[in-house]
Amino acid sequence: MRALIVTIACSCTQAQVHTTHRVSEIVTAGGLVGLLACGVGAAIDPADDKTILEVGLVFVPVSVIGALLYITTLDRHHSDETQVVTLRERHRAAAWELTKQAEDAARADDCNRVQAIDPRVRDLDRDLHGSVFLRDAAIQRCLHQF
Repeated sequence: MRALIVTIACSCTQAQVHTTHRVSEIVTAGGLVGLLACGVGAAIDPADDKTILEVGLVFVPVSVIGALLYITTLDRHHSDETQVVTLRERHRAAAWELTKQAEDAARADDCNRVQAIDPRVRDLDRDLHGSVFLRDAAIQRCLHQF
């Protein structure tokens, strides 16, 4: 049963994974609420508790199937949320890496390298260039030498 669910979940498109994940949450919650309601109903009406508890057994496989679907789609559902990286975030990361390289070069008195990195950082991320790159004392010293 679990192998079938895993196979189905792995062959889904991303939109289907998100939908299946959401539906599995609702099905699991619904099954658990049904179980709880039957238990409370059996406690309230002890004369008819056997029938109510038998009806409640229907909610066990519903909850289990919902939970299995939830578990099998959890990794794909969350991995796509974390993999979405905007172009701005990629540029920021590249600009930050270049800034660290420029800082190292400036501290090693390799001002030619700092001069070469400066326009690349500016083109990738103007905010980082102005707020971090140009405020580093060693980088400033290299930039003002020329």
